Amino acid sequence: MQRYGRRRQRALPLLLAGAAAAAAGGILASFAHLAWWLELFSHFRAQYAALLVACGAGLLALRRPALGVAALALAAANAIPLLHYFGPAGESAPEGGTVKAVLLNLWFRNERHDRVLDYLGQVQPDLAVFLEATPAWSGALRALDEQLPYQARAGELFVASRMPLAGLRAVPLAEYGAMAVVFGLEAPQGRLTVIAVHANWPLGAAIAASRDLELARLAQLAREAAGPVVVLGDFNVTAYSPVFVELLARSGLRDCAAGQGLHATWPAQFPPLYLQIDHCLADPRVGIRGLRSGPWVGSDHFPLEVELALPELPGRRPVRASRAPPTSRR
Repeated sequence: MQRYGRRRQRALPLLLAGAAAAAAGGILASFAHLAWWLELFSHFRAQYAALLVACGAGLLALRRPALGVAALALAAANAIPLLHYFGPAGESAPEGGTVKAVLLNLWFRNERHDRVLDYLGQVQPDLAVFLEATPAWSGALRALDEQLPYQARAGELFVASRMPLAGLRAVPLAEYGAMAVVFGLEAPQGRLTVIAVHANWPLGAAIAASRDLELARLAQLAREAAGPVVVLGDFNVTAYSPVFVELLARSGLRDCAAGQGLHATWPAQFPPLYLQIDHCLADPRVGIRGLRSGPWVGSDHFPLEVELALPELPGRRPVRASRAPPTSRR
């Protein structure tokens, strides 16, 4: 009995400290719009909620009902932003053909070429967008010539497709900042505009400001695109951030992950901090048949897999995919 009492005495301060830390993180996240460092706290809503639930349950078990209920109430408050992933999925997908897309930040330190190629052979995507594609990775990805014959590279971005690519161009998003790649995907239903991007880390006032400018410019590119548009990229931001909410509002696009459940993409090596910072945004006319994260392939990111349902595009001549030589190869 005395031993049980001592355990309770040791557990109580730990539970209180855990609940206080998670509560403080949630409160700071509420002021994310005021400073770059406050915005960093906004990304961990799921972790705050989980820790507060555990601490609340522990406090109730230790017969601290007021503290336990308070912790559970704070857990519920932090869980509200998670409804983005568990609410309605939006409009139903249109009837017609689908395009299976894979987004993967390869990670410049990753040398597991075999794992990536085996994974792509199993998934059989129609479109693959690779980030942090070093010269070594560009060489390794040549093995996709049969599977994804249409290929192009611009900077660290490498695109490979089963369908022809058209009008690929690189667009700087901010001075000394990231670059986006814009191209047309000649699907059987017509041309779909795709934008691929890798935004900066938001660590430090100057770099965070650059990332915000990059995402603002990205929204403008999406607005200016002709016809339906899809954006695939590592935004280095989560859906819980006001920066992401503003991106959706400015671009007129919707988050393909909404209503699809939680699918972490980073950091692959440390589950307690799992976040989704790799995203797919789509024009409301493009349906989402499914979205999930893929397996570990040696990178610090998990792949993001999205199945897009394309409507018949009025005024556009459908293009039949072929296995002709790539439109662009660099």
